[in-house]
Amino acid sequence: MKQFIERIGKKTFVVFTWSILTIVCYGLFALNQLTDNIILNFGLSFLLFFGSMAYGFFYFQAFPAHRLPTNYYLKKSIETEFFYTVLGVELFRRFLINSPFRKLNQRVYLKGRKDYIAVFLEETKRSETSHIIGLIIGIIFTAYFILQQNILQFYFALFFNTLLNIYPILLQRFNRNLRIKVKA
Repeated sequence: MKQFIERIGKKTFVVFTWSILTIVCYGLFALNQLTDNIILNFGLSFLLFFGSMAYGFFYFQAFPAHRLPTNYYLKKSIETEFFYTVLGVELFRRFLINSPFRKLNQRVYLKGRKDYIAVFLEETKRSETSHIIGLIIGIIFTAYFILQQNILQFYFALFFNTLLNIYPILLQRFNRNLRIKVKA
């Protein structure tokens, strides 16, 4: 993929992949409107929001070092053990570790390397930012369902955007700010 990115250019690659994703998402929207089958709607919603994560993935294939401003990643006063416990982030982490989703990002399993903590902390930032991109795309999808007055799809959208974008963002912040103790 790196050779392809170098050949067509980073910005062109992002525009190209995001255009394809948008066409696929439009098709999923259209299919969603054609069926009243709740199981099919649920499955299509999953695919749609799983696709929302792909926007961030392809962005970081082209711009792997891009990050939000440094102060965004700093621990906020609300981020306490209690906060993450109440939200169930540790339960989500256990679910993720024991699910097929674990295989999606092997870069976070780097234990045993000398530079483990530094690489891990950078990877949490990259992953968090990638899910923020997915969250923004997911909010656009959710707004579409609101405009269509499709209540069932709206609820599916809330569920999948929370599961596939919001909880991963919280998990990255939890891992970076509370689980890893870095000595100053």
